[in-house]
Amino acid sequence: MTKPLPEEFMSHRPAVEAFVVRLTGDACLAEDLTQETMVRADRKASGFRRQSSAKSWLCAIALNLVRDHYRASARRPETPTDTETLERLAGGGEDAELAIMKAEMARCIAEHLAMLPGPQYKVVALHDMAGLSHKEIAEELGISIANSRVLLHRGRTALQDILKENCELSLGRDEIPCDRRPRKTRGIEEGGAP
Repeated sequence: MTKPLPEEFMSHRPAVEAFVVRLTGDACLAEDLTQETMVRADRKASGFRRQSSAKSWLCAIALNLVRDHYRASARRPETPTDTETLERLAGGGEDAELAIMKAEMARCIAEHLAMLPGPQYKVVALHDMAGLSHKEIAEELGISIANSRVLLHRGRTALQDILKENCELSLGRDEIPCDRRPRKTRGIEEGGAP
């Protein structure tokens, strides 16, 4: 039998799960990754030295799990949309369609966010998605507040470049302002002539 998580960690579970939902756009996946975060936190509780807040420490663990998830899924071949999702889309009306499109957009952004170099990825996700301050991020990552600000700026700029390269953006013209560009296969765009 494992020891229960400290109440301090459990009190931050809703904030961690909300952070993971924003990163993944998938409530079920977020629940699984949040549970794994709590399990890892329990195993590593002796390593929590209170140099940062419990919330920022838990968010950093969750962030690593999300990045690992997207790295693993990038190595797997793409699969077509499952039947259950298509049935929900067909029977759910416009709200269901919009919810599915927003979830797909969140997943797309999270996949592209995971392409950032490690320090930029951590700062952008912890600041923009977990809502941590530069002070909390600096304490968690062992960097200065000024460095956190620089990494945030560079990370946002790099993410914009990644999205421009991989997505067709229609900001201000559509509720879902992003569509993935077709992937290139051996130098030839899908559906294009050689």
